[in-house]
Order: sequence, then structure tokens, then C-alpha cells
Amino acid sequence: MVINIKNETGGFEFVGSRGAGETIRKIMKKELDKKDGIVTLDFSGIEQVTQSFIDEFFGIFVRAFGVEYIKGRVRLVNETQGTKDTINYVIKYSIKKTA
Repeated sequence: MVINIKNETGGFEFVGSRGAGETIRKIMKKELDKKDGIVTLDFSGIEQVTQSFIDEFFGIFVRAFGVEYIKGRVRLVNETQGTKDTINYVIKYSIKKTA
């Protein structure tokens, strides 16, 4: 399943709200609950994201299910370096919170 972040969050180039992140999490969860579910997050047209937005799906999944839950089952495409850095930061602090 491919989730186009821009389409699912109102068509803006900047995504910052927890509400938008919750929307993405709910879509992802339905697919990831399937035995072989894989999600591709397409960040086409997204220039910037906030930690709050990313935390609503990556952070919550990591804290609830561990990093292995998303590792290998979630792919990123068309993300900026800033988006990638934010995702990595959120995952790192979420792992620390579960330790």
C-alpha cells in the first residue's frame, strides 16, 4: 500500500499537526495489521514535517510495538533530507523511551 502524505494531509507542503499524523497512523495500522502488510510512505511535494507529526505514527509504533514492527515493513520514498532526519530523530528518542 502506498500512502501519499500530501494527499492524505490536506495538500500542503508543510505538515506539522498531530491530527495529520494520527490520520496517517490509522491508515498505516490497518495495513500493518495484515500478516504481510507493507506500507510505502510517499512524501512527494512535502518540504517539511514536524517532530509532532512524525511522532504520531513512527514514535507511537516504536514505543508500542518496538522498532522491529516498522523495520522492513515501512518504506519511504521522495522524502527530503530534513524529513529523513526528523524521522530518524523521532525513532531514536522513541527507542530510548522503551528501554
